[in-house]
Amino acid sequence: MNGNATSVEVGAIVLTGGRASRLGGVDKARLPVAGQPMVETVLRAARAVAGPVVTVGPGGDTREEPPHSGPVAGIAAGLPLLPGEVDVVVVVACDLPGLDAETLAALVDSVRTARAESAPSTFSAALGVDATGHDQYLLAAWDRRALAARLDALERSGGVGGRPVRALYDDDNNDTADYDDIAGAFLRVYVGDHALDVDTWSDLAARGPVALAHVGPVLAAGLETVPATEHAPFDAVGSVLAAPLVAAEAMPRGRVSAMDGYALAGSGPWRLTGAARRAGDESAASLEPGCAAPIATGALAPTGTDRVLRHELVKVLGSASPAADTSPSPGAAPGAASGAAPALVTALPAAEGVNDLRPVGEDWLTGHDLAPPGTVLDAALASAALSAGLTKGSVRGPVRATVVTTGDEVMPASTPSPLPDGRIRDTVGPLLGAVLARAGFAAGSHPAAHTATIGHYPARPTDVEHCPDTEADFESLLHRPRAAGDVLVLVGATGRGVADHLRPALERAGARILIDGVRVRPGGSQIVAMLPGGGILLGLPGNPLAAVCAAATTGRALVDALTGRQRNPMLVTGPGLAGLPAAGRARILPARPDGAGGWSIAGQIRTAHLADLAGSPSLALLPEAYGGDAPVELVDWI
Repeated sequence: MNGNATSVEVGAIVLTGGRASRLGGVDKARLPVAGQPMVETVLRAARAVAGPVVTVGPGGDTREEPPHSGPVAGIAAGLPLLPGEVDVVVVVACDLPGLDAETLAALVDSVRTARAESAPSTFSAALGVDATGHDQYLLAAWDRRALAARLDALERSGGVGGRPVRALYDDDNNDTADYDDIAGAFLRVYVGDHALDVDTWSDLAARGPVALAHVGPVLAAGLETVPATEHAPFDAVGSVLAAPLVAAEAMPRGRVSAMDGYALAGSGPWRLTGAARRAGDESAASLEPGCAAPIATGALAPTGTDRVLRHELVKVLGSASPAADTSPSPGAAPGAASGAAPALVTALPAAEGVNDLRPVGEDWLTGHDLAPPGTVLDAALASAALSAGLTKGSVRGPVRATVVTTGDEVMPASTPSPLPDGRIRDTVGPLLGAVLARAGFAAGSHPAAHTATIGHYPARPTDVEHCPDTEADFESLLHRPRAAGDVLVLVGATGRGVADHLRPALERAGARILIDGVRVRPGGSQIVAMLPGGGILLGLPGNPLAAVCAAATTGRALVDALTGRQRNPMLVTGPGLAGLPAAGRARILPARPDGAGGWSIAGQIRTAHLADLAGSPSLALLPEAYGGDAPVELVDWI
């Protein structure tokens, strides 16, 4: 509890629990908005108007019993911890990032005014109403006696656990005689945006720039995965599995030899009586106990084979060549035509415990899951799919990207010197395709869209396009036909300068903005939006280093969201991190191997060019307020 009171007659209960199921179970209280955890914003407002402040939830002053039994149980747990002199109780949830002390003071003043103007038995609470006109049941100031009576009535009518918070305000749930004596009325106090809560990732994104760590969840919640399609394994390399990759055949399908050597039946020594068995030979063959036959790698073992030993683990005694098939007829032993005794195969001591016979399904059986949904179908997995008898697989993607630069000052990378005054070469467009490919994109969406001359220079299928800084060109670009899930990667125009036409063009086009800014340096000025017709815009900052960083991080998250791709982040620690100063925003810094098994991470970078990325194949993602004592994620950018 907090003792820095402004009024001992006012107390507060701040609820910090809940499962946050619509946020993937994250700790909602610690989610940052504008760089500040929501619970800290709420606590600061509560401490400004109340004396004692009780937090209810994990790590708080108390917990509801049992845990996760709902907000009413949390209020019931917190109320007894408030001192007896508290007669006005502020009840507030932790997920109100716009809350301020003035809002809570208005609720408390409404309670005091109502109590002064009416009998105590005719008033219960002042309830906050948000900008949409909805009651916010967890933003209220209560008359303590009324709150206690309502909790008591609920307890006696089935208990407080599992009750929705609305039950505190619903007279149908409170029908005991002593409760009716003080049921009273509720004042509704309009508090506008200060009462807007955060229940979903969309709610979070609507509050301003999102944390770098939340870009992925926001996009996953706001985008639908692209439709799954069926393709032959090697035609789908680079796509993401939409369903488990399930073996249609065992591997191997029959009992086969793993090495060139001898198939053996029974105990040895073995008479070399069988014809040589070659890979691909499907004819019937058998071995009697005590007999052997030469066998090639991958060949089906004759019926009766108990063991296979490679050449170097056996010794062949006799005149016949052990590797040759000199028998006059199938099944006859080498040397039989001349009446010579059959050669004998004996195992060397090194063969003890060795068996080069592969049983059916040694690698996998029919129905085995080779890979789960969300796995990238790379060339090795495509090959394994063919080994498992699969001719097609269900996949999503690859996601296709078209790169368009902006800025009338930008000229093609090949422009010779001297450049006109005020002009610069395109230093990021030529490499952005490789950055996006590393993030998981495929190049080019609609070949027809690349054939015309756009802006300053012609676009070929492998070229970067350019869009002049005019409203008409931006309008045309955003309305260009695109397949669902195709991504327009726009470099520049994400700021709010006089020549930045992107935001007004998005508004006129009816685009739905999912992310408008990320709390990261460099690369914070970025936009992700749903375009009319189903395409997606990834707007990157015009600054070269910021563009690369945003493409490598948000671009990667876009592919994940559209395909359902599952990735395990690469986390590293190292002495190079300990000296980095903490910063309010997340940071993206170049990282390179240090030659001793660790990583060296640059502490400062210049953003107008990519010189500081030279020799650094990865980017280190340092979260907000990073102190140098925790692992950081590395992302390969090239």
